[in-house]
Amino acid sequence: MKIIKTANKIASELLNKKKIGFIPTMGCLHEGHVSLIRKSKKKKLLTVVSIFVNPLQFNNKKDFKKYPKTILNDLKICKKNKVDYVYLPQKKEIYPEKKIIIKNKIHFFKKYMEGKFRPGHFEGVIEVMKRLLKHVKTNYLFLGKKDYQQLIIIKKYLESVNSKIIVVPCDTIRDKNGIALSSRNKLLDQKSLNIAGRIINFLKSNKNKIIKSKNNLLYLNKIIEFGAKKIDYLTAFNLKYLKKTNKPSVNTKVFLAYYLNGVRLIDNF
Repeated sequence: MKIIKTANKIASELLNKKKIGFIPTMGCLHEGHVSLIRKSKKKKLLTVVSIFVNPLQFNNKKDFKKYPKTILNDLKICKKNKVDYVYLPQKKEIYPEKKIIIKNKIHFFKKYMEGKFRPGHFEGVIEVMKRLLKHVKTNYLFLGKKDYQQLIIIKKYLESVNSKIIVVPCDTIRDKNGIALSSRNKLLDQKSLNIAGRIINFLKSNKNKIIKSKNNLLYLNKIIEFGAKKIDYLTAFNLKYLKKTNKPSVNTKVFLAYYLNGVRLIDNF
């Protein structure tokens, strides 16, 4: 496994390499990330993992500063899972200019959910992805379904610039209590993790009722009862048309964002 810290070096290392799989991360790796790495290795791809906490996608500076960083453990995980290259850039490698000007057009789906409650978030996501993909000339991009809205917006962006990169959606990996694995989970104690598990299991067991409901107040109140402090959204979307829906179908997902002990969690099912 090679650890590369500069854009020029990673570009030269990958020059003329074929069949590259890329997993972009913000570190604090867990089994969810490992499942992406394994999927890339199973396809017999030269596997590249990037670790970079992108400041542009944080609305809150405190949130950015407290984002968990476990770089030594991350490198151990990558090595154990036979990652070929770890791209570990400093901010100046990704954003060398003093003033960052973002001009990307983001798909209309950004105006919902995360885009609504975190203005500028997807602009920051697309900007960092655009720059990372200039450094890592990949054939396959592995993205988790936990951040499903982000996955769709990245895929739509790549289509808009006629990219030939194949996006590989990867299933959400869950803890034994049902909660989706997330780097932010490390900021929660066991009691909070248990509450998160009860919330997601309750919602999943009432999935169709939530989708059909024109007023989710009953379910919002139940989430608060379990111990959540604030809820940003609980809503259903038809992913074929990217529209809100009240009709259960194979294309319908329920999306959720809420706060637990000051930590913001998102999920979908």
